[in-house]
Amino acid sequence: MNSIVSQLLKLQQLDLTIRKTGHDLQQIPKQSKLIDEKIKDVKAPWEEALAEMSAIESAGGVEAGLMEMEEKERSLRRKMPEIRTNEEYSALLKEIDATKKEREAVEGRSLKAMERLEELRKSLPKLEAAYKSGEEKVAAERAGLKKEQQRLEALLLEAKKERQALQSSLHPGWFRKYNTIAAQRNGLAVAAVKGGICQGCFMSLRPKLIQDLLYGEEVVFCEGCQRILYLEENQPGS
Repeated sequence: MNSIVSQLLKLQQLDLTIRKTGHDLQQIPKQSKLIDEKIKDVKAPWEEALAEMSAIESAGGVEAGLMEMEEKERSLRRKMPEIRTNEEYSALLKEIDATKKEREAVEGRSLKAMERLEELRKSLPKLEAAYKSGEEKVAAERAGLKKEQQRLEALLLEAKKERQALQSSLHPGWFRKYNTIAAQRNGLAVAAVKGGICQGCFMSLRPKLIQDLLYGEEVVFCEGCQRILYLEENQPGS
């Protein structure tokens, strides 16, 4: 292979590595967000159970309220001997009945709340265990992602250093030519020739160009896509 083409091919390989590595690094924040979503799925039920328990326990004034209603009901009943008219007696009975129904409703709600609280207390260890287990898995994924990020950053830095060194060794004219073609051909300025066909545009090459490639004395360009050509190493005669 022509020495200039060999350098330009290496330059292209480095550019492709830099482009791909840069793209992979851009995906890291997205992957990190997906990992965070995983922990939310197992943490939410545990936090919701804790919040509901706290709300039930903070409503501890229910017992005091019940005692007040019971006392009110007893007080109303103590007034019964003092009643003088049927109208007063009927009104007092209605008030006693309303107070009793209110007390019974509060007692029912209180009982249901206590039953729910007991259910939550029983479920909490399982929910917490699921959260802790999920957190451990997520921590491992985060560590793996951090390690991958460091690997990619090191790879990108090394590729850029190598590219800079290679650029310094190239003739400026060839470097400009490479960049011009790469800009026009989606980053691929150098293409292999296989079976007499340019692998960049899949156009057949004239025998003269194939012969020039075999000799390797000059840089050969594809007449179809203008890419710089080289023969694959495993091709006969290359």
